[in-house]
Amino acid sequence: EKVGVFGISYPGFYSTEAALSGHPALKAVSPQAPVTDWFIGDDFHHKGVFFAMDGFSFYPRFGKPHPKPTMDYGEGFTTTIEDNYKFYLQTGPVKNLAKLIGDSIKFWHELYKHPNYDAWWKARNARVGLYNVKPAMLWVGGLFDAEDCWGAWNSYKACETQSPQTNSKIVMGPWYHGQWSREGSFMGNVRFAGNTAAYYQQNIEVPFFNYYLKGKGSVDDIAEANIFFTGENNWKKLAKWPPQNVEYKALYINGDGKLSFQKTVANPDNKNTTAGFSEYISDPAHPVPYTEDVHDERTREYMTDDQRFAGRRPDVLSFQTDALTDDLTLAGPVMAELMAGISTTDADFVVKVIDVFPDDFKYDASMKGNDKNYPMGGYEMLVRAEIMRGKFRNSFEKPEPFTPNKITAVKYELPDIAHTFKKGHRLMIQIQSTWFPLADRNPQKFINIYEAGEMDFQKATIRIYHDGINQTKFILPVFK
Repeated sequence: EKVGVFGISYPGFYSTEAALSGHPALKAVSPQAPVTDWFIGDDFHHKGVFFAMDGFSFYPRFGKPHPKPTMDYGEGFTTTIEDNYKFYLQTGPVKNLAKLIGDSIKFWHELYKHPNYDAWWKARNARVGLYNVKPAMLWVGGLFDAEDCWGAWNSYKACETQSPQTNSKIVMGPWYHGQWSREGSFMGNVRFAGNTAAYYQQNIEVPFFNYYLKGKGSVDDIAEANIFFTGENNWKKLAKWPPQNVEYKALYINGDGKLSFQKTVANPDNKNTTAGFSEYISDPAHPVPYTEDVHDERTREYMTDDQRFAGRRPDVLSFQTDALTDDLTLAGPVMAELMAGISTTDADFVVKVIDVFPDDFKYDASMKGNDKNYPMGGYEMLVRAEIMRGKFRNSFEKPEPFTPNKITAVKYELPDIAHTFKKGHRLMIQIQSTWFPLADRNPQKFINIYEAGEMDFQKATIRIYHDGINQTKFILPVFK
C-alpha cells in the first residue's frame, strides 16, 4: 500500500506530524500553510506579539472540548458590534478577552500563563521533529497568507537543514490562506495575469501525488523551489531557496528621508529629520488601524492592501526610494535593523515593505480582478509586513526593558518575499508601533501584557535614527 497525506492550516500541522511517523506506507506528504510555531510566526503570535483578533475569532469555536469526533465546531463568541477596531478597543486590555471567552477553552488560559518563549511553547514548535523525514515532501504556502505564511517558509527551511537527505520541495504562490484550492487570479486589488491556483494544481500538486502514490507520470518538472514572483507575475523554478544568486544589500534611510542603497550623512537642517532622526508619538488609545475599512472579521486582503491611509497618519513614518530606473527583484527574507530610542520601557515596531505604483498605473482590462474598480494609480501595495515586540529584541525567552531615550538596536526578520518592483515604481518602508486590532496593544511599559490593566497603557515618543552613525537600515535579498 502507498499512502499520501495533505492538509491546509491545522491539518497542515497534522500532515507535518504524519510525515514524522516514519510509517513505511507513507510515501508522499504535502503540509499546506502548516501551523508551525504559535509564538514566533503563526496565527497566535508574531515575534511574541499576541494576534488577539485572529485568536479570539478562531479559538472560542475551534478550541471547544470535543470528546468525540465531530464535523460541527459549534458557535464561537458573537458580538453585535460590526466594527472590529471598535470592539477590541472597547474591550480593553487582553485580560478582558479571557473573561469574555469563559472557562471551557483551556488552551486560551494556558497561553496567558506563558508570556515568553518558554519550554511550553518550544514543545509546540513543529520544527523540532523535522529529522530523518522519510516521505517525499511538498511544502505549500501563500505569499499573502495572513495565518501561516511564516510556517510554510520555515518548516521547509527546517526540513532542508535538519533532514537534508529528504526529497523536499516548496511551492509559494500569491495566495491567501488556502487560496491554492480556490480561484487564484487576484488577491484583493492586486492581479496576477492568470489563474495561479489552477497552474499549481495541474502542474505540481496532481503530478506529485500521481507519481509517488500511483507510479504515473513524472515529477521532473517540479523544481526544488516553485515560487511565484508578484510584480512581474511569473513562476520561477529555482534550484534552492533563497536562490543561489541573491545578494544581501543594505537599504538606508538617508538624511533627506529617502531610501537608498547609498548611505549619505544626514543633513541636520532638513525640517523632516531633526538631527538625523524621525519621530512620532505612539498612543495606545488611538492605535494605527491595520486596514482602512470597517469590518467585523479580519480581512484576508489586508496582506496586499493599499497603505496610503496609514501614511497619512502622524504616527506612521514613510520613507521611499526615487522611481526605480531598473526592475528590483527581492527573493528571501528581509532584515529590519532599526536604531530606535523610546521614551518609555517597551514598544512594538511594525516594518512594512511597500510597492508604490506609478500615478498613471492601470491594469490591462483583460486581467481578471475583483471587479471593484479600485483606483490603482499611486497604489501602495503591501508586499510584506511584520511586527516585533521590543522587549524581545535580544531574546524571546528573556525579555528586557528599554532604557528610556537610549539609542537601542532592534533587529528582526520579516518573512520571505518573492516580488519584483518594476521600473518606474518605488520601494517604500513604513514604520509604526501599533497595528490594530490585528496585534494586541503594547502598554509601552515593561510588564506582563497579559496581566496589564487600563492604567498601565501610556503614550511613547518613538525615534528612528538615521544619522550615518546610528543608522537604521533594511537588508534586502536582491535577486540578480
